[in-house]
Amino acid sequence: MVHLAGPMGLKDNKMYQAAYWRAFEDFFGKQNSAVVKAMMLAKNPKADTGTSELDRVCFGLRQTMGWLAEAIEKKALSSLGHK
Repeated sequence: MVHLAGPMGLKDNKMYQAAYWRAFEDFFGKQNSAVVKAMMLAKNPKADTGTSELDRVCFGLRQTMGWLAEAIEKKALSSLGHK
């Protein structure tokens, strides 16, 4: 989460967090997103940016699928009017 949103001051922004989970579900689909989220949380008890579920999921995606992690973050930021 801090990878792109942190420097913009959005790390703890509830609107960004909601936008992130919407973008995450858009990419993976409703059923698959729950499975991917559970896998990332199980694999990553800690993250480099914090301890929230979003931090841990985003960290796991950056470790395994960096291009996708960035795409999800960019989509979430874009939906809030950030470039």
